[in-house]
Amino acid sequence: MALSASDISLLLMSAYFIFLLASLLRRGKVVAGPWLFLLRSFFPNWRFYHGLGYQPRLFVRVMDDTGEWRLWEMFMPRAAFHLSDLLHNPRNNLMLAYQNLVDHLSADVQTQPDDGDVRDLVTYQLVERLVRSRLRADVVQFQFQLRLIPPGTDAEENMAVVTSPVQIT
Repeated sequence: MALSASDISLLLMSAYFIFLLASLLRRGKVVAGPWLFLLRSFFPNWRFYHGLGYQPRLFVRVMDDTGEWRLWEMFMPRAAFHLSDLLHNPRNNLMLAYQNLVDHLSADVQTQPDDGDVRDLVTYQLVERLVRSRLRADVVQFQFQLRLIPPGTDAEENMAVVTSPVQIT
């Protein structure tokens, strides 16, 4: 007996929800492994359901023409909402993907052993490439910083977790 396309879809959806139920029942246990680590880019970071806490944000500073460092600026500020975003929103979706990468870097830094080098993390290298690709063409040197911002405060009250060495473009 051959399965129809709707039967296969129903079977796959059922398997997906069983997987979700099993993962909810395993709450508090970390699922780890080299293959699961590679698959995490397909899943959003669900840490925002764990309650209010420090929010990881990426800050960047660049060296100006006079050789002076500019002030730290939030690299990816929150995007403004437009009514048309309800139908088609590729710009904000891309920004959410970038922020998801920053969230993953924050999680990796927090779980890294004390003797580990943060620059060896894949997420650190991806964030470095992200910053490098989104800077203006005339920027020669830059630094980026991962900060944990308390909820409901301005960006000045923060805790720097990682500061990159000076990068040359």
